[in-house]
Order: sequence, then C-alpha cells, then structure tokens
Amino acid sequence: MSKPDMSKPDMSKPDVSWAEAEALRQAADFPSAPADFDAWVKNEASKRDSQIAALQEQLTHEKDARREDRFIFIVIVVLLLDVTFFSVLENFGGPLALLLLELLILIPLARRMGMEEIARICGQVIDRMAGKSG
Repeated sequence: MSKPDMSKPDMSKPDVSWAEAEALRQAADFPSAPADFDAWVKNEASKRDSQIAALQEQLTHEKDARREDRFIFIVIVVLLLDVTFFSVLENFGGPLALLLLELLILIPLARRMGMEEIARICGQVIDRMAGKSG
C-alpha cells in the first residue's frame, strides 16, 4: 500500500461545504444584501469626528496666532533698530532708503506669515512713495 502525499494539500475536496459556509455566515450575522451594508456604514459624523474637526480648527487658529505674534515681534525689533539707526544717520536720505529696504523685506515676510492685509497696506505705501517721486 502507498501512503498519500501529505506535503501537498488535496484541493479537489473543499474543507467546508457550501451549506456549512452559508450556516457560518448566517451565524456570524453578516449582511446578506448590499442594503444591509448601509446599516454598517454611517453617513453622519460621529462624536469623535466632530471632536477631531474642532481640534483641527483650534490648531489652525493657534498657528495663525503664533505667526501673527512672530510678525509683530519682528516689526517691533525693526522699529527699535530704526530708532538707533535714525539717531546715528545724519542726513535724510539714509533713513528713507533704510525704510524702503525694510518695507521690501517686510512685505514678503507678511505674506509668508499669513498677514495679507499688512502686506497690502505696505504695498500701497510703496506705490504712493514711488508715485510721488516719479
């Protein structure tokens, strides 16, 4: 007598019959139709989803506030440096050139930090200065 080869499984006979599989599916209470699947998937936001959305909004506001604080700090430092430079410079052209250079630096910085209204105001100041001199 020859022994059956146990290294390869016999695929000709399934381990579970179709009836047994159907009985297992019904016992596990799986949905039988696509309409039952909608009962599993909820379209409305859960409490956790609303909390996540609220936290994301708070984080966005916090980031904006920190950017504004950083920009205000930079402007204050620039103003303090202006006071020292304006007291040292003897003519009128030096402070004016320094002010124009600072505006050219502060405008892109304001846009980068999300301060669009400040960038717009600074741009209008430069436009007026260029319009009067030209």
